[in-house]
Amino acid sequence: MPLPPHTPLEAIYEVVMATIQRAAPAMAEYGLTMSTTYALWAIDPDEPPPTMKVVAQRLRCSSSSLTFTSDRLVKLGYITRTEHPTNRRTRLLALTPPGRAARAAALNALDKASPLLRLSETERADLLDVLTRALVLEPEAPDAPAASPPPMPAPHP
Repeated sequence: MPLPPHTPLEAIYEVVMATIQRAAPAMAEYGLTMSTTYALWAIDPDEPPPTMKVVAQRLRCSSSSLTFTSDRLVKLGYITRTEHPTNRRTRLLALTPPGRAARAAALNALDKASPLLRLSETERADLLDVLTRALVLEPEAPDAPAASPPPMPAPHP
């Protein structure tokens, strides 16, 4: 049983973890884990195939982690990994038709599993606005000293 959240970050974590736990059976039907689902999510079917570097940046992971994950998705038949036409050192990741279906099913399962569905449409829109504003980073002034990280919060009793 999770502890009740005491900070917004703890609440976000609990929402994400509850969503993943509830959606896991539906994702498993497609042979997906959360890491492979994230990788499919990072490949937008409405955009040209991204490079491995772009997907790694979207996932905030290392190239080696993405290589492992993309190997699994290639074996499942959900993506192709091909050489970039103008740069042989770069690989492109593209969804296959089964990959598009698995991506849609996994994202749908995550949406349906989210505790955020308990909120009204207006509350979810407001939450999206607040979280989107929190993600916007202010550019640092060219000669400004680097900001020190905030102190770690004290553990809750």
